[in-house]
Amino acid sequence: MIHIELQKGVFVVVGSAYSPGPMLVGKKAVVTGGSQGIGAAIVRAFASHGAAVLVVDVAPLSDVEFDSAAGGSINHLDYDVRAQEVPVALTEFAPDVLVNNVGHFLNPPTSFTGTDPGFWSEAGNINFDHVVRLTHALLPGMIDRGTGGSIVNLTTVEAHRAIPGHTMYSAYKAALTQFTRSLGVEIGRTGVRVNAIAPDLIESVQVPYRTIVSADDWDKWPGWAPLGGPGQPVDIAGPALFLASDLARYITGTVIHVDGGSHAAGGWFPTEEGGWTNRPRKA
Repeated sequence: MIHIELQKGVFVVVGSAYSPGPMLVGKKAVVTGGSQGIGAAIVRAFASHGAAVLVVDVAPLSDVEFDSAAGGSINHLDYDVRAQEVPVALTEFAPDVLVNNVGHFLNPPTSFTGTDPGFWSEAGNINFDHVVRLTHALLPGMIDRGTGGSIVNLTTVEAHRAIPGHTMYSAYKAALTQFTRSLGVEIGRTGVRVNAIAPDLIESVQVPYRTIVSADDWDKWPGWAPLGGPGQPVDIAGPALFLASDLARYITGTVIHVDGGSHAAGGWFPTEEGGWTNRPRKA
């Protein structure tokens, strides 16, 4: 396995990137919203790779099965990330990895003119403000320990394109993307990395495609996503594991799009004739 050492004021990699074995042995990780969906998939992946994971969630921790051979563990802290005060238990846990996973539309599609300042504040708190609070609370410890670290923020493809009816959600997720980029550059010399994952077309608790998409339309997925779909929470867990590990030791301030190719397609769809179109088609 590889690991990071501080040599002459510079963090350098020691070992081979091709060494087999668990990737987070000896690491501590905090995952917000880790009791279900994408968060739970990330928790299982981290624990299976040897991390001691603290799940931060208002929902109780259900039985999260994982491979315990690498010595990982999973514990739960009942805390609402929207609360203004960060619990001392989080700073005392002293994580090497922080995954800011919590985020939510809050409302069904609603016109911007139909919202009010109270909603704007609520949307900002659950999609952006809490990330700033937790990062601000835990980052100094990561820096002081001098062993590097990784912060992974969950954004969305809608941080990079429009989503009518969810204007404030998109705006705050875009802010989170820029927070990720700027902070990653600002603290790079400390050895702590900051990156983001932007999902799309992932089946989750918030987006239950099995309910949303009728059985009659299920065969249309290849026309909606270049890789078909939908994706699953485990498809996010893999990139999160990579970004948390030393395998990603030279990556910071960037966004990984995990979306079956939807962002790259940018509104292009395959036609039945074998070509492509960016114009609306009949159902």
